[in-house]
Amino acid sequence: MEGALAISVIGGLMILAGLVSEARCYAFSTLIAYAGLLLLHFSGCINLVHSSLVFWGVAAVLALGIAVLLPREDRPDVRRGSLFMLFGAVAGLLVGMSIDASVMILSAIIGTLLGQLFYSRTPKGRWVGFSFSIFISYFCNVGLKIIVSTAIAGIAVEGLVRNQAAFAM
Repeated sequence: MEGALAISVIGGLMILAGLVSEARCYAFSTLIAYAGLLLLHFSGCINLVHSSLVFWGVAAVLALGIAVLLPREDRPDVRRGSLFMLFGAVAGLLVGMSIDASVMILSAIIGTLLGQLFYSRTPKGRWVGFSFSIFISYFCNVGLKIIVSTAIAGIAVEGLVRNQAAFAM
């Protein structure tokens, strides 16, 4: 019992580390968050179907692959833009969770887009809104990783809430 608790705490900390590393624009942040989700699942803290675990694993690897394969332009301050996008994604995720769990991921995507739009309106983010191709390239490079990591965190929180409700009854 104590071992499962320790593994679930480590899994939760890994998901949190994945979100924090998104703000720092670390390339492997989606894999860190996914590893935390796996630890939470295999410790019995949350119950996910195996197809969902496979889907989020593939999504994490694809987001990493897209971010690695996209060209690196000279960007002035990418970390600040990723912070805008991360806050937008988390806000969208929380709004989606309050509405319904099925809306959670869509609202995280919309929140990320709004965060990028807000960043492109700041003086340091004007370079993002310069052309549509730069906007899309930046969104694929930073935004997709943020969406996947935030959605993984949302799924973990939702699983914890559902599992606690099941234990309470």
